[in-house]
Amino acid sequence: MSKGDRLVDLYQHRLITEGIRIIEKPSPSNNFNADYNHLSFSDALLKRTQLAELRYQVGPVFLHFQYLIKLFCALMCVVFLCVGASSVSHFLVSEKGSQINFFWAIILFIVPNVISLIVWVFLYFKRYAFNFAWLTNLSVSIIGLLDTFHHKVNTKHPYYTALFRYYFEHRFGKYMGKAQLSFISHLWWSSYLLGATLSLLLVLATHQVDFIWQTTILNEGAFLWLTQTLTYLPELLSINVPSPSDVSHASIGIINPLQAAQDIRVSWSNLLIFSLMIYALLPRIILLLTFYQRIKSKKKHFTIDFSLPYYVQLKSLLHPITNAHFIKDADQQKASEEMKVNNAHYNEALVLPEKMYPFAIELDEKCLKQANSHIKAHYEEPLINILDNQSQQAVLSQLSSSKAENIVIYVDVKRLPDRGWLRLVKQCCYESNVTVYLILLGEQSVDVNSSLSVRLQDWIEIAAQARISTENITYLINNNSLSDDIKNEVEIG
Repeated sequence: MSKGDRLVDLYQHRLITEGIRIIEKPSPSNNFNADYNHLSFSDALLKRTQLAELRYQVGPVFLHFQYLIKLFCALMCVVFLCVGASSVSHFLVSEKGSQINFFWAIILFIVPNVISLIVWVFLYFKRYAFNFAWLTNLSVSIIGLLDTFHHKVNTKHPYYTALFRYYFEHRFGKYMGKAQLSFISHLWWSSYLLGATLSLLLVLATHQVDFIWQTTILNEGAFLWLTQTLTYLPELLSINVPSPSDVSHASIGIINPLQAAQDIRVSWSNLLIFSLMIYALLPRIILLLTFYQRIKSKKKHFTIDFSLPYYVQLKSLLHPITNAHFIKDADQQKASEEMKVNNAHYNEALVLPEKMYPFAIELDEKCLKQANSHIKAHYEEPLINILDNQSQQAVLSQLSSSKAENIVIYVDVKRLPDRGWLRLVKQCCYESNVTVYLILLGEQSVDVNSSLSVRLQDWIEIAAQARISTENITYLINNNSLSDDIKNEVEIG
C-alpha cells in the first residue's frame, strides 16, 4: 500500500470513528471489549473502531454519501455545461447568425466571472460568512430525494439522517467547508465556461461571422482601450489579434475588401477564444486544482478532538485509571485493610510546600469546610473561595503582591472543568517558576463510582493543559462522608 493510500485509509478510519461517536453519544458503549492495555489511546481507538464498525456499518453509509454528493455535483456540471453552450447561440450570435458583438461577448462571459471571483474572495476570507443550518436542511432534502430514486439507503440504516448531518458538517462546515465549497464553485464555473468555449469554437468553425461593436453613449476610445488591454498577452505569444484600425473597421457600416475582412474575422476570433480561455477558464481551472489539493491536505491532517466529553469517557473505558495512589489520611491512622495496596509508592503522600498561596474555586459550603480543614495545618490566613469577578481579582492581586512560587488550588471533583478554569489557572502562573498543586475534593473513592472516575479523568486532562504535573495532583476524600473504617486520601500518580 502506498503512502497516499495509507493516509486515505487513516482518514476513513477517523471519519468512521466520528460516525460511531454520533451514533453512541453522549456516552460510549462498553460492549466492544478487547485487550487495549498495551496500546496507545490512538491505536486502542482504532482497534475499537474496527470492532464497532462490524455492528454499526458506518463506512458504507459515508461512502454512499460521498457517491451521492459526487453524483449531484456531476449532474450540475452537465447542467452548467449545457447552459454555457446554449448561451452562445441565445445571447451572443445575432438572429441572422452572421454577426457577433465582440464586446457584448466579453461582458457576457468574462465580466460576470470576474465579479463572481471578487465575491468569492470576499466570502472566503470573511469569518462566519455562511449560516449552514438552512443549507444543511436543504441538502438533506435534495440528497434524500436523490437517494430515493437511487438506492433507498435511508430506509435501511437507522441513523441515516444523523450521520448525513455530521458528514455534511464535516465536508461543508468549519474544518473543510471553505475549501469544499470553493472547489465546487470553481468546478461549476469551469463547466459553464468550458461549455461556452466549446460552443463558440463550434459556431466559428461552422459559420462565417463578422465581429462588430455597438454603443449609444460610449465612444470609440473606450473600445480601443479595452481591445489593447486584451491583446497584450496574445501579442507576446505572436498570436494574430485585431489592430487599432480593426477596432474602427468593426463599427457598423464599414465595408472591408474580401481578403481583409477574412483576416479581421480570424484576428477577432483569436482574441475572443484566447480571452475566454485565458482570462476566464484558465484561472478557474487553476483555482479548481488548488482547492482539490487543499481538500486532500485537509483530509491528510484531519484529527479527532480527544477533548470532547465522549472521548474523555471512552479513554477511561479503554484505559481505566489504575494508577491511583491510596494515601492514609493524616488524621486517621487506622485505615481499612481492604484499602491497602501492595505497591509501596501508592502510600506516598503529597507533601505541600511550606511557603504557598492556597485558594478555592467555586466550592460549596461542604467542600469549602473540607478544604479549610485540610489547609489549616499549613496556612493561617482564611482561604479565599473564588465565586465572582471580585474574588477572582482579589486572589490575582494577592498573588502578584506575595510573589508566591507555590500555588495550591482546591476544586470540587464533581464540577466540570472548563476553559474559564483553565484561563484562570494560567493567569495565576504569572512567572515560569510558579508551581501549581491541584487538590480535588470528593466524597467517594473512584473505584466505587464510575461517573466519578470519568470526571477525575477530565480534571487530569485539563490539568495537563495547565502544565500541572501529575505528581502535584491529589484527590482528597471527605472523611465525614465515609464509614469509620474507610477514610483515606487518593493521589493521582
